[in-house]
Amino acid sequence: MDFLSADFLETVSIVSHVAAGFTAMVVAPVAMLTQKGGAQHRRWGKVYFWAMFAIFITALALVYFRPNFFLFMISILSFYGAFTGYRAIYRKHPERGNSPIWLDWLGAGTAAVAGLAFLTWGGLIAFGLLVSQIPPVFGLIGVGFGVSLGLDAISDMRSFLQRSADRNWWWYYHISRMSGSYIAAVTAFTVQNVTRYMPAELAWLPWVLPALIGTPLIARTVRHYRRKFESRRAVPAGRAVAEVG
Repeated sequence: MDFLSADFLETVSIVSHVAAGFTAMVVAPVAMLTQKGGAQHRRWGKVYFWAMFAIFITALALVYFRPNFFLFMISILSFYGAFTGYRAIYRKHPERGNSPIWLDWLGAGTAAVAGLAFLTWGGLIAFGLLVSQIPPVFGLIGVGFGVSLGLDAISDMRSFLQRSADRNWWWYYHISRMSGSYIAAVTAFTVQNVTRYMPAELAWLPWVLPALIGTPLIARTVRHYRRKFESRRAVPAGRAVAEVG
């Protein structure tokens, strides 16, 4: 067997991509359900991050063997969420020297360019300016993904330049980005494996359903922790008032 042949390398990429995807799908809920900040949460969170990294690398390899613009863009979208969510843990104490580094800027810049490319691609398809077998409605989905990725990148660049006044910003950011990356990964999985079994008029659902379900859940979780942290900060003030009275 020629271990350097294109067929062999393509097979290795496919097997590795599927294995990494399966790992991410399984361990993400485990990390979500374990105590935040606990040893188990950190352990499974790291496994999830490196599984997403493996998905990203193997997706790039597959794009080389099987050119697929959607796969290329969705791999950037999903990994950028995991990357920035993971990096937030290291950036939560800028006063200790944990400020954004070149890697953060490189990631944000790459995401901004990818978001613009995704937006352009989707717009061209939506308006029939790009010859493709993809229906125009899917172009609108590409526009949505592109705008989302681009806005995330711009928001990150702004946060690099201006530190948040909320000391718990990294907590909300970590939850939003890691969960968002999982939504993107589930979207890619359902599009690749479920769409083919659906009626043509409903084939767009797997593209948007994970986001429609997951986004409100993320917002609800962030609101929960905001109220929790705010109530903790309010307790000492309340006690002080009672003592004065």
